Amino acid sequence: MPYPWANVLLLFLLAIELATGLLGLMSGSSDRAIYLHVHRTGGFAILAIFIWKGRNILRSLVRLRRHRTSRKGSPAAIPIGSFALLGVLVLSIVLGLIWSQSGPFSFQGFSGLSWHIYVSVLLAPMLLWHSLAHRWTFRPSLWAERRSFLRAGGLAVAGLALWQLGEIAAGVLSLPGADRRFTGSYEAASFSGNAFPSTSWINDKPSPINAEDWNLRVIGQVDKELNFSYHQIARCQEQVTATLDCTGGWYSTQEWEGVSLSNILEQAGLRPYAASVTIRSVTGYSRRFSLDETHQLLLATKVGGQTLSHRHGFPLRLAAPGRRGYQWVKWITAIEVNDTGKWLQSPLPLQ
Repeated sequence: MPYPWANVLLLFLLAIELATGLLGLMSGSSDRAIYLHVHRTGGFAILAIFIWKGRNILRSLVRLRRHRTSRKGSPAAIPIGSFALLGVLVLSIVLGLIWSQSGPFSFQGFSGLSWHIYVSVLLAPMLLWHSLAHRWTFRPSLWAERRSFLRAGGLAVAGLALWQLGEIAAGVLSLPGADRRFTGSYEAASFSGNAFPSTSWINDKPSPINAEDWNLRVIGQVDKELNFSYHQIARCQEQVTATLDCTGGWYSTQEWEGVSLSNILEQAGLRPYAASVTIRSVTGYSRRFSLDETHQLLLATKVGGQTLSHRHGFPLRLAAPGRRGYQWVKWITAIEVNDTGKWLQSPLPLQ
């Protein structure tokens, strides 16, 4: 049987796309934009495979239509599964291309970027199944061929060239995609106070919180546990300009005001075994940060000079420069200092 180089490289590129897509979701700082640059290059490399192998794909579709069953009379599971994988892949790429060039759009309450992510998630189990079904193609002797490296290098160059041509075309044609952030997000109501969009992870929808009944607890590996009232926190006026970049596809730059997390921890004092800090919401939602990261984090009570609205996390939310929106915990009620590291949590929240 001839070496199916296109199929093998397609599987390899799909694995890269899933990995870099996940890393891109977790990266809000421009110094980690490389993940998304590789993601875009890989996507266009897959497009290059489709262009190169389009005739073979069409012939296979015709054969599948003529021979719907295998020799034993059972459904041709592998071909059908392969084309299902191909269909999901094409849909994912089309959604990504439309989002990156034509600007933000939504369907059924979810952004086009979110649909691109959800469809891509379906690829993970399909990719695993397809790889197992064609595991013979991963023999080292096949990968060691010089032609394999040349083809892989050629696809990388083609993907990079197509991506850059797309970026140039977006600029020349003044397409909305020319103004998107490196994460793929589009600007929304920057420097507008509480007027910028609001989203929450999954379905966090707590009732409005009464500031008089609220307090901030500082617990865990600290010399003394503390409780702060809203008025004690609200007196602090430290400021930071930071961009909230939502994984749903929008970003907004605002002036945030509150108290630095490092200030709070300094008042509580850290024990020798302190290793990370968990920020907890009234909903139970939480995210961990290393002690080094706490110097960059602000516990915000105001945005754009306005007291936070309920939908933006009143009475207290986290402003986390350089981090994606799901790390900007809202409706904070507790800060817990842990004796374990920040990596003892899922990369993306499961709640």
